[in-house]
Amino acid sequence: MIVLSVANQKGGVGKTTTSIELGVSLAKKNKRVLLLDFDQQANLSKYVGADLESASIYEVLHGNVPIMNAIQHVSHLDILTASSKLSLADREFIGNDDVFLLADLCDVLRENDAYDIIIIDNGPTRNVLLTMSYIASDYLLVPTECDDGSLDGILAIDQDLRKLRDGKRSYTKAQILGFILTKNEKTVMHHEANEELIKIAQMVNKDAFVLPVRKSIAASEAKTVHQSLQDYEAWSNPAIDYRKIADWILEYLQKETNA
Repeated sequence: MIVLSVANQKGGVGKTTTSIELGVSLAKKNKRVLLLDFDQQANLSKYVGADLESASIYEVLHGNVPIMNAIQHVSHLDILTASSKLSLADREFIGNDDVFLLADLCDVLRENDAYDIIIIDNGPTRNVLLTMSYIASDYLLVPTECDDGSLDGILAIDQDLRKLRDGKRSYTKAQILGFILTKNEKTVMHHEANEELIKIAQMVNKDAFVLPVRKSIAASEAKTVHQSLQDYEAWSNPAIDYRKIADWILEYLQKETNA
């Protein structure tokens, strides 16, 4: 079982869309996928039409509900929903071992052989939840737009990962697997952003991919009707691009397994 964390310390760069599209794409390739909504805004949970009144990851983290009892099945895959109560995380999860809570839950799922891939949709806030996610993850995927703020967020992620991974005590083995340039267009600005991303990728992980997702009105339309692009308009440019990214991920993981 592999845990992929979708993260960028900037909002509005396409984290939730990336989580959904990759999740559905991988599920359609016969992978058992769990989406984990780790953002207090619960946009992922709302997008897929999950029951927001049922137990969420918040109750599971507190040990009030077993993780298998909180998971819901939606179209193509499973989801563990978020709650607005996650906004209390920095005040409630203050024990030294609390940063390992999500990793422990992932271990439970691993022991039960419940899923092939878990995709965590993180909020943009740099808090204890993000630290939990980094520790629980095998790899990070970083969606970004071409503005300076989005690119700066990438370097912040790498710095935080290095502190957790390379300090006196290693808390995680997570690496940045790839960068996704969302809402991509054929402009000079986007071309330059792509070139900058390639440079950053070489610095943080020489094996990291840099792949674009083309801009399309279909993405907004799919969101309006609460469908993934893979269901709404499978041959739209962004849907095709996300499937290519899913293929790249599977090929990479297969190589790692065989290594």
